[in-house]
Amino acid sequence: MDATDGYRALMWNAGSGGLPQNETTFAKILQWQGYTTGLVGKWHQGVNCASRTDHCHHPLHHGFDYFYGMPFTLVNDCHPDRPPEVDAGLRARLWLYTQIMALGVLTIVAGKAGRLISVSWKLVFSVATLVLLFFTSWYASFGFVRRWNCILMRNHEVTEQPMDLERAASLVLEEAVSFIARNKHSPFLLFVSLLHVHIPLVTTERFLGKSQHGLYGDNVEEMDWLVGEILNAVEEHGLKNTTLTYFTSDHGGHLEARDGHVQLGGWNGIYRGGKGMAGWEGGIRVPGIFRWPGVLPAGRVVHEPTSLMDVFPTVVQLAGGQVPQDRVIDGRSLLPLLRGDAEHSAHEFLFHYCGQYLHAARWHEKDSGRLWKVHYTTPRFHPEGAGACHGRGVCPCSGAGVTHHDPPLLFDLSRDPSEARPLSPDAGPLYREAVARVGRAVWEHRGSGSPAPAQFSFHHVAWKPWLQPCCGAFPFCACSRDTDPGET
Repeated sequence: MDATDGYRALMWNAGSGGLPQNETTFAKILQWQGYTTGLVGKWHQGVNCASRTDHCHHPLHHGFDYFYGMPFTLVNDCHPDRPPEVDAGLRARLWLYTQIMALGVLTIVAGKAGRLISVSWKLVFSVATLVLLFFTSWYASFGFVRRWNCILMRNHEVTEQPMDLERAASLVLEEAVSFIARNKHSPFLLFVSLLHVHIPLVTTERFLGKSQHGLYGDNVEEMDWLVGEILNAVEEHGLKNTTLTYFTSDHGGHLEARDGHVQLGGWNGIYRGGKGMAGWEGGIRVPGIFRWPGVLPAGRVVHEPTSLMDVFPTVVQLAGGQVPQDRVIDGRSLLPLLRGDAEHSAHEFLFHYCGQYLHAARWHEKDSGRLWKVHYTTPRFHPEGAGACHGRGVCPCSGAGVTHHDPPLLFDLSRDPSEARPLSPDAGPLYREAVARVGRAVWEHRGSGSPAPAQFSFHHVAWKPWLQPCCGAFPFCACSRDTDPGET
């Protein structure tokens, strides 16, 4: 879902990009296997293609029987007191252009009134109208980001627009627990994509100040409680020993998310880099916690490189299905590792992308157990030495904001997990052999890919009013059809 003109995520519910129809999700395969499938929480894989109601990218068109949550994702714009986030740079430029043009019109009006210039009032009015139309054309979208993007849906229906952030967590929890209760007598898949711990870090009052790590810590505490409540529901319905639970995250801490000197995006410990930085470990290393009493031994730690892509073949195997045979599937089932039937990960190589650009690759040398990482491209931190790209939302993938390494950087992660000491090209055959072996794997990997429609082109990302999900008559979209769980 990547294009070449800078966008790395969908900007609007009313864009036309999204998860392509020719993709097969693990939810779809489990649906074929007789499972009831549900998604509760964030989606952010698109909604519509050509009309407001076609829902071509909607979860219900990609294997889920039930959906409740945000078709978009949390952004600062969802909070009325936070600075804008959605395309903030473009928004600032458009506002500047509007101010310049308005100043030009006022200058012409003053010159005309003072008889300093000779133009007709008709021309002045026409120019002023054009400026107003320009302002209206962009403010219709950027002026109402919260109303357009921060909404809740149940299946195909918008239930809250704009959403009330303060009660969103309780609604998500209620829906997750309710799904488990409704489907406890038959096989089910529940994908809970929590709104935590993402900026603007909306935290209910009972958890504010609870941690010793500020607002981010409070948000983590609340997330921990939410996960506990969901696991309690699994146990209360007698499903503990027949249910595999997997807890993970999609990326490491977001280092650029700050409020002055306060860190809002988490902390990555000894690992370098963070969210959106492609190859650095701080953006790649995430929790992987499995729970299946009676099947998986408790307390066991697996020190092997795996990937979130492994979720696909793992759940498909558990459901008795088969992964698609008409395309390359990069994931590998985790069941042999989890059950102790295999000592090593099935991944010899893993490839790390920033958008469509391959920045790094790792090699798990199984004979020696060593883990090598080769960096071909790395982001340029700002300010230099800061460890992040402050002043940007995330680090760029290409252009002037990255450094291309020739020869590439090589790290021995088994001895240097912080990626602080790159091996010198003068280190002898060890460097040359590792870089050459990874280079051959990258070449083979590139040959296994096939082109996909660009979903993040400006055409697909741009706001289109005719695609906007709406509760009521557009553009007067507003409703609150969900009752507070505490009131039911």
